[in-house]
Amino acid sequence: MRRGVIALDRIVGIVVSLALIAAGAIALSWWHEGARHQLTLPDRTDATWWPWATGGAGVLAVLLGLWWLTAHLPRRVNGRFNLSGDHQDGRLFADAHAAVAAAATDLSSLPEIRDASGRVVADRGELVADLQCTLEPGAELEKVHAAVTKAATDLHAVLGLPRLRHRVRLRVARNDRTTAPPRVI
Repeated sequence: MRRGVIALDRIVGIVVSLALIAAGAIALSWWHEGARHQLTLPDRTDATWWPWATGGAGVLAVLLGLWWLTAHLPRRVNGRFNLSGDHQDGRLFADAHAAVAAAATDLSSLPEIRDASGRVVADRGELVADLQCTLEPGAELEKVHAAVTKAATDLHAVLGLPRLRHRVRLRVARNDRTTAPPRVI
């Protein structure tokens, strides 16, 4: 998803969850007879089941609003993962963020790739190594494909995480840095 869509989703999520929490709080205050005497409503509000129905609806709305808020919180990924194997002196850890950054640095050393960056994210329940590369306009795609495939294979070998997925985003730069005319100051 694009950042604008994610931001809109979070804003709508916060507004909806706050509205649900407010509706639940109003229903709960109704249940405690705080607002019943201030409004004139049909005779159904005098029924014995009405306070229980509004109280239950209020609790349900508050719980739904809280669930909505927690479901739309951004997910942070801890970059440290336990490595398997016997080690008598302690436990072994792998730093996935450092490994992905090293893979991006390795990719950016190629002449076809102007810039590369990477990070580890949680995307739809999966752990994803996300690499982003900016290519030179005249880059040979076969070389880029081979380099990216090797970087992803090396990343999986270094981390040893079977549930790790990878995504590589390639963008082409607008101008070729190698053939750009010199700037006169």
